[in-house]
Amino acid sequence: MSGPAILTLPASVVLALWLPVVDGPETARRAARAVTGQDEVHHVRERGALLTGTTTLADLLLALVPAGEVAAILPRPGDPMGAPAVRSADLLDAGEGLLLRRPGSPAERCAVIVPEREVYGSVLEQGELVTWVVDHDVSDLLPAPSLLLAGVEPLSQARREIQLALSDAVDALEALDVARDRPDLADELLDLSLATLPDQLLPPRLDPRRLDVLERAARLTAILDLATSDDGAAVTAGQAGARAAALAHVARSARHALAAASATRRVS
Repeated sequence: MSGPAILTLPASVVLALWLPVVDGPETARRAARAVTGQDEVHHVRERGALLTGTTTLADLLLALVPAGEVAAILPRPGDPMGAPAVRSADLLDAGEGLLLRRPGSPAERCAVIVPEREVYGSVLEQGELVTWVVDHDVSDLLPAPSLLLAGVEPLSQARREIQLALSDAVDALEALDVARDRPDLADELLDLSLATLPDQLLPPRLDPRRLDVLERAARLTAILDLATSDDGAAVTAGQAGARAAALAHVARSARHALAAASATRRVS
């Protein structure tokens, strides 16, 4: 691997981290840049009542202030992570999304935000169009607004689980003898074990405990992606499937840890 490894985060996790700190146009633009990176401008499509002129991610962030409670979820088949039934299919298709419980008058409102991705261009030169689809209020379709983030684990639980998951991943990779098929894997795994998250992804003054969980989970996700990838003829489809199955519970821990570290909850 040339140069230091750089960790990444799902866009919904970055959005959930930044949303509570947005307090004006400047922080909204910084948050939008953190989410989009070098991509083209992300678009916004709103269900129900439209907010006139809200067409960019920065505009949406400003419209959602104050944020209240917010968390990203990264659902998979068999593990919906508390995705509201009203948008569970969309969230599963996207593999990620944002749950937001906002104060309001006369009643609080629960929002669901899902990134839809569309690949365009040729095989040699592809781009991706991202549209954030927003349901501003699905409160009436939920059992109770207070349960919106019930599927997101507490940070303390996620910290314990991600530590165990890292150990499980090492044991599983050794048992699967992944290095036999990838002689260069040891160096790449070492690079990933030392990798950190870029400063521009993270909002200022992020709780160190949340940052620790984010980096551990992001490292684990990157390690899993590397270990289960099909490297040409070195890994057969059967071997790749066996590895993915053996590491499935580790991947689940990583996704749940990312969601937990992304969450901002009300102080009761």
